[in-house]
Amino acid sequence: MRALVVVLPIVSILIGLYFITLGLWELREGVNKQLYIKYMFTGLFLLVILTPMIWLFGSSLLFRI
Repeated sequence: MRALVVVLPIVSILIGLYFITLGLWELREGVNKQLYIKYMFTGLFLLVILTPMIWLFGSSLLFRI
């Protein structure tokens, strides 16, 4: 359980960076702006919102156990 609290934010960061990279690549090609927006917001959500939530709620769960 403790290892999962450490691994999940790292995986979330890596997937978020991957989506941001895909979004920047889509912007570079300039083919589909809608796909660029989808990739960027997904990546930013994973980096800015989901990762801190996992850290906060995961650490509070560890103190309960």
